[in-house]
Parts: sequence; structure tokens; C-alpha cells
Amino acid sequence: MLIDYAAITHPGKVRKNNEDAYLLSALDGEEPIINGPARSLKVGDAGLLVAVADGMGGAAAGEVASREGLAALALFLFGHWGRLTGAKALESELHKALEIAVEQASDAVLRYSDDDRTARGMGSTLTSAIIWKGCAYIAQIGDSRAYLLRQGLLHQITEDQTLVNDLVAQGSLTREQARTHPQRNMITQALGSPQPLRVVLLRLSLRRGDRLLCCSDGLHGEVSDARIQEVLNQGLSPRRSLELLVDEALAHGGRDNITGVILSLNDPGLPLPTPGEALDLIHPDALTRRRGIRGWFQGLFGGSAS
Repeated sequence: MLIDYAAITHPGKVRKNNEDAYLLSALDGEEPIINGPARSLKVGDAGLLVAVADGMGGAAAGEVASREGLAALALFLFGHWGRLTGAKALESELHKALEIAVEQASDAVLRYSDDDRTARGMGSTLTSAIIWKGCAYIAQIGDSRAYLLRQGLLHQITEDQTLVNDLVAQGSLTREQARTHPQRNMITQALGSPQPLRVVLLRLSLRRGDRLLCCSDGLHGEVSDARIQEVLNQGLSPRRSLELLVDEALAHGGRDNITGVILSLNDPGLPLPTPGEALDLIHPDALTRRRGIRGWFQGLFGGSAS
């Protein structure tokens, strides 16, 4: 696929450390890009992996959590998806590999936390997407987000795993109250948690001209959805669009680290969108995915998954 991309991370105006991280990987065995300079990535049979993580934990622990989690995610997906992907690869196998990869990333963060007392309690959000065969396969933990711009309209693809979002779902808060609630940044899921993860998986069918934005709350918490839509609609390069969004976040206070990745999907192999068509966004059946997932992992690769 032809994919133009840009990635930026910025410490913001208040924080001393940058605990955010981004990742890009063609899942071909080459070292993934983690907060590094852009290079050309050839998207092969395994697809393109992009991810954003927002670490937490005090001192430098948050920086370690986000990077350790992303590195473990890419390593697992290369070993158990990228190097095995062939013409007969199944979507269900990708869903399973992606879910286990997130669990492995969480375990990696938790092991580091257990080994280093100064890092106890560290964790990280994760929003990742694999672009494969005309779809984006998304995994979500925490409150980093994925957005899609299609035909001029911005769609929030992921839902924040936060206390206030749960209260909104229960009818205890309105969306407007949630935006200013003092506990709006309290997440309910994180990599590195000793509790079982609730990994949210999504599949989004892509169209030619789509723009996919993955970002930490340092961006979407400072820049309104309306302004994000306006910037992405200006027809600028992914790099310039992202620079403008980071500048907007800084102008609104830059109270947190700011990270974003933009993919511009103009591949002629993608179908053109139909005016007014609804998003083809699917949540894989959780019961179907979990039934036999451990047996699949053990039978295909050996060993066990924690």
C-alpha cells in the first residue's frame, strides 16, 4: 500500500520528561521506529503497525513504560504475525495475535515494574493499528485515541477507557460535564496493570483519501475535535498537519506531553468512498475471540501466554 505518514512527540510546556512514545513498524524484522526520525517503510504482506503510548509512573518510569510496551508489542507481532504472514493468512489470526501482543506488552511493563522498585506502579496507555488488506485493525487500552477523517468529516474511532467515560455510559454524567470533570484523566485500563486487561479490538474498512490520526491525550485534550477536523481538511502534508496540531496544543497550554501519528491513505487499490456511506467499523465478537485463544497460541507457536 502507498501510505504517507508523519509522527511527532513533544514534551509540552509543563512536564520535564516526555513520557509519550510512538512506534512505526513494517513488521518485516527491521528495527521499529520508536520516537526516532522518519524513514521509508515498505508495507509488505504483514501490513504497517503504528502505535501511540502515554506512560505514567513518576521519575523516568513513565518513559520506560511507554517504550517497553511498544517494543514488546512490535517484537511479538513480528515473531507471531509478521514472519508467518502469507497469502492464506486469516483476519481472525490477526485479531488473536494483536490481542495477545497487547497482553505481552502489558506483561513486559509489569515485569520491569516488579524488578525495579523505583518504577513500581508504572503503566501506559496504548492505541495501535495494523493497516492490512484495506483495513485498520485497532487495539485500545486507556485514553489515547484513534480518529478517522473521511470526506471532510472527523470520526472518533476509539472510546476512552476512563472513569468519566464509564459514568457517561451509565448516565451519571453528560458529555459536557465529562470534559471538565476533575477526574477526567483517570484511566481504568493500562499496560502494566496486575489486573486482567480489557483489550478493545476494532476493524475499520479503509477508503482512498482517508486520514488516520492516533494521538495521546496531550493532543486531543487540548485541541477540540472541530479544530482537528479543520486542520486535517486543509490538504496539507501529514507532517505539516501534525505540526499545526502540536502547535495548537501548545498554544492551549501544553500541559501534558503531546504525541501524534498521521497516516494518509491514498493508495489507488483502496475503494473510493461513497457519498454519505456509514463507517464499516466492527467490534470482533469477544466470546468468539477468547474461545480457544490460548489453545490456538500454544498449538501454533508452543509455550503459553500469560
